[in-house]
Amino acid sequence: MPKSPRISVNDLALFMVSSTTGQLGIVKRAKSPQTPPIIRYKDARPAIVSHLTDPGRNVNPLISAEQMLRQRTADMAESSLRQDDAKKSIEVIHAVQGMHNQLATYEFVAAPYKQEKLVISGVEVSVYADMLVHGVSKGVDQIGAAVLRMTQDDAATSAAIEKRRTMGLYVATLARLHVDQNIASNRTPANRLCMSIDIQHGEAFVAPNSNARRIADLTAACQMIAALWTGA
Repeated sequence: MPKSPRISVNDLALFMVSSTTGQLGIVKRAKSPQTPPIIRYKDARPAIVSHLTDPGRNVNPLISAEQMLRQRTADMAESSLRQDDAKKSIEVIHAVQGMHNQLATYEFVAAPYKQEKLVISGVEVSVYADMLVHGVSKGVDQIGAAVLRMTQDDAATSAAIEKRRTMGLYVATLARLHVDQNIASNRTPANRLCMSIDIQHGEAFVAPNSNARRIADLTAACQMIAALWTGA
């Protein structure tokens, strides 16, 4: 059982839009995590990163991954869970191709394999940059980080769409804090290059320029998580 307060980046984003009862449930799950039977999208993620970090956006990594995943869906020796994951992973691969125009202007580069946890008010937040993002503004070399979010798009109502957008903006803000705290670079961190790429939803959420309120809310949330941790 984790001794110090810790939470995943997605769970912290969910915490920010949940009721008090929901927040307590999130902290309890974070304190006593269950080992998932499989890691979802494990084979799709590296293919997507290889595709996006290639300067020419070569689709070969996506094609190879899809071929392998299609074989898995047809392999009766595979568990139903792995077959279902393969099917959903193929959907993700198609979805990221549908985001080509939206992501075309960004220069994605490989991120360090080992990254430290982001610490906010004594809480370890597991933010992992899938890719770094480079750019130039007014002659200044800039850097950001991209976090791939892969969850089924359940945003069927306007309220659900707004909730998903809010979560995306919180993840993008956490990506910016992660760059500040844990990514060593001679480049200048920039909000416009820190993003949450919500693949199934087909949208990239970029950290807003005016982020002070969100950072303050995240800090207060982590203080609350730390306070709830002992009794969760």
